[in-house]
Amino acid sequence: MRISGKKLAIVMAGVMLAETFAGSAVTALAATGATVDKAPKQTSYERERSAEEWASLRDNVLTWDEIRDLVHEYNPTVSSLWINYRDNDDGGTYDLTYDDVIDNIETTYENSLGISDAQDASAELTRKTSLASVDTTIQNSDREVVTKGYQKTEVQTAEAIKQKIIGIYTSELNAKLSEITVNNDRNLLEQAQRKLQVGTGTELDVLKAEKTLKDDETALQKALTDRIKNKQTVLVNLGWKYDAEPVICAVPEVTDEMINSINLQEDITKAYGNSYVLAIDEKKLALAESESTTSSAQLTLNSDKNQVQSDMTSVYNALLTAQNELLKQQLDELNLTETLNQVTRSYQTGSASLRELESAQFNLESSKLNTELKKYALQSAYFTYISYRDGLAGTGTNSAS
Repeated sequence: MRISGKKLAIVMAGVMLAETFAGSAVTALAATGATVDKAPKQTSYERERSAEEWASLRDNVLTWDEIRDLVHEYNPTVSSLWINYRDNDDGGTYDLTYDDVIDNIETTYENSLGISDAQDASAELTRKTSLASVDTTIQNSDREVVTKGYQKTEVQTAEAIKQKIIGIYTSELNAKLSEITVNNDRNLLEQAQRKLQVGTGTELDVLKAEKTLKDDETALQKALTDRIKNKQTVLVNLGWKYDAEPVICAVPEVTDEMINSINLQEDITKAYGNSYVLAIDEKKLALAESESTTSSAQLTLNSDKNQVQSDMTSVYNALLTAQNELLKQQLDELNLTETLNQVTRSYQTGSASLRELESAQFNLESSKLNTELKKYALQSAYFTYISYRDGLAGTGTNSAS
């Protein structure tokens, strides 16, 4: 068990994971001036969740459905954003008016004068630049724009962590696949060495077998390292220490029925309505005052609308590809199962060698592992698609570091 559940010092900065799925609404921000428990680097006040909700978040079990809430409360980057948002609520940071911005520019300019000619010149340049971007300053201070941006970051982070959880399981499978491959390589190397000794093989055959073994041993070590890295990334971004051992959830199943029920055109329409990027673009367009800013904001909105449609089409095609790849892999596994049955019967009658039997067993075992890997690839593609539909279309990639 963790010490006090989530009440652990966060030891690493949160990954700014590049982009995938909308979840439940962001927890409401507390009233300005209330006391926050700073010890666990927790975003919300205790009163904002029930005791049962806090107990669930602070236990030593990670479930799929609570990832978004864990990110909101304990991810270092996301938590800092929301706490800063709350702490600056009454500090003149948000919802600036034209007069507010001009006053700030002129006050900054006047306070910078009189130290030296060079600094006066620099202050004048800064003033001109700031005056030219008043509209942008007002747009970026808008509370809705800021909130949508932080929500987007939160969802991107949560969805990228989901991909990292998938990465934990795929790296485990890759390690198993590499392990049985290494064992098979050793058998092949021994066979090549025996053939060399009796004159039916060459030194080149032995060297090739040695290289193959070495390469696959390297792949095994990489898979083991990847699993550790993926797990640590998940843990430190959800409030655990990097070496904690919570129970990590399985990835929800994805069925053909779930995929076949998708209507791409309907989902593109939903993506337009859910997109964080488009919501921000539309608000910035509404706030634009000058002709140039309005024109620029309209161009950005139109471009991002096209990007949303392009993203949805791309991730849908990727999902169909993953579905097809899994089907082909399942057929391959069936064929190799039949092959093993045939070789087993032949071996029992003496018409097949032990090496042929071992090879058939290895091929089937490898195929089974590859089938599991293809299932995870399908899950990854499906959850990416859903995340784009639910708000992340147009935001870019969704990888985690």
